[in-house]
Amino acid sequence: MMADAIQGPRPRPVDLSAALDASGIIGAWSWSPRAERCVLDAGAAEVLAGDAGLAGRPLPLSVAKACVHPEDRPAVVRQFKALRERGGLFVAEYRTLSPSGQVRRILDRGRIPPGASSRRLGHGVIIDVTDEPSATRAMPEPADALTQAVDRALECRDALEGVTDSELQLLIDMLLLHLGRRIAKASTTGARRGGH
Repeated sequence: MMADAIQGPRPRPVDLSAALDASGIIGAWSWSPRAERCVLDAGAAEVLAGDAGLAGRPLPLSVAKACVHPEDRPAVVRQFKALRERGGLFVAEYRTLSPSGQVRRILDRGRIPPGASSRRLGHGVIIDVTDEPSATRAMPEPADALTQAVDRALECRDALEGVTDSELQLLIDMLLLHLGRRIAKASTTGARRGGH
């Protein structure tokens, strides 16, 4: 009976675009420590670099973060650069300023591999939290279960980098999207309880 359940018909894949829209996730990024270049998808390129046409191109950090609000940029860049050698979890909340003057508040979360010469890529997502209370003030501690789950999922994604199974990649990406949504929701709930 178990074999029938495993080999039985699979449900239709989740509509990734609809899941992204519903979760507030704007886009994703990857970081190559070796080349010191960031690759953004179209959503991230539009919000972070000001041009969706830059999607898929290896960009220096200065271009990839060109639309980070001028008041927030020094701290964001400093935090990101501090992780280049030691690697680790990158979590930042900051504002972006579009070329047309629109201000958004972004929760940026991912993992950077250790070592500037690393061949592994870092990966992350950006979530629009403009209409929600400040997320990072009430972010759970890194030992929190959701944070640990994100860490493991990012490690799994890195481990499968050379595997060409798009279904596995989709499943991991969906897990990361769902975890990002839960973290954003938990941080919003915590901020409301804390009166922030």
